[in-house]
Amino acid sequence: MSKSRILVDWIENSNPVQPGVYFVASRYKTGFGSYDFLTWDGEKWLKAESIKVVGWVTLCDFLTFIDAGWPAGDDADKEFEESYQKNKGKFKGDDGGFVEVD
Repeated sequence: MSKSRILVDWIENSNPVQPGVYFVASRYKTGFGSYDFLTWDGEKWLKAESIKVVGWVTLCDFLTFIDAGWPAGDDADKEFEESYQKNKGKFKGDDGGFVEVD
């Protein structure tokens, strides 16, 4: 797997407004740092006291920085297409868009 450098526009010295899961840069008391996904509950980060969040970015923004592709062994697209074609138009108000069926 090749390694790519991704520049993230970190938000620092402020907290998120909306509750949710965020991609964060964390610093530990030992001095080590790491990347993680943490939940902001609207008032505080849900984390251990020893962790200091030094930067964050929304997952939506984070995902615009990467193009990870999709696992080659996942053949659900073929199954979905077959299911979609079989059930297309069977549902009231179906405009040919996304449908989920069992």
